[in-house]
Amino acid sequence: MNGSQDKITMSVILLAGRILLASGAEISRVEDTMKRIALCMGYNNSQGYVINIFINFSLSENHDTRIIRINKNTTNLLKIFQVNSISRRLTSNNISIDQAYTLLYNIEHSKLSIPLWKKFISAGIISLSFLYLQGGDWKSIITTFFAGSIGFWIVECMQNKSTTMFIPEFVASFILGAIILAGAQVFNTYQTIGPSLIASIMPIVPGVLITTAIQDLFSRHMLMFTAKFLESLVIAFAIGSGISIAYLIF
Repeated sequence: MNGSQDKITMSVILLAGRILLASGAEISRVEDTMKRIALCMGYNNSQGYVINIFINFSLSENHDTRIIRINKNTTNLLKIFQVNSISRRLTSNNISIDQAYTLLYNIEHSKLSIPLWKKFISAGIISLSFLYLQGGDWKSIITTFFAGSIGFWIVECMQNKSTTMFIPEFVASFILGAIILAGAQVFNTYQTIGPSLIASIMPIVPGVLITTAIQDLFSRHMLMFTAKFLESLVIAFAIGSGISIAYLIF
């Protein structure tokens, strides 16, 4: 391979890996995607190592190793799907390596996400679904819907403005807890306040993080499993702390 081919291949591999990792993909998916792209371009001895904050990759023992850092990890399943689709098209020789780079570049610099108002409504619907499963009272529908929606909206807004972890979930759980408690006073639903609280916090529970942690465990990525599982535990503690403080105040 010539130098220009090495350069574009490495750029595509690192760009695909960076998008996947920043969008919340499991480590095994990131490493497998990068390796498959290298194989389809003729690099049979590529080496890569990924953790939650950086990617280390080399096309072979005769090539330099490049490292890139990930500053922020979010959950964006749409971007993961897009990158997987491009990777499959590239390995099937349906697109060239240059076309793949252009498509990946557009994905990274585009806002491939669901509008916030749709997420707001969806979070409320999710909360109502869990309220039904928990056997909640119909009087709690309004407060549960708005508590779940507002809690999720707070987390989304705070995460977009800051990379600070755990604080958005703490603030959101405190506010949604206050909404549920205030609604219990207005609608006299103290008997079903437990199902309302459980239902309203479900949209901010780190379900994707827990799932990818288990997948990393099955893929023998023990370091990432430990890091993600501890992160999910701390987020759960932050949610519980916010609810507890709302109880103490109200």
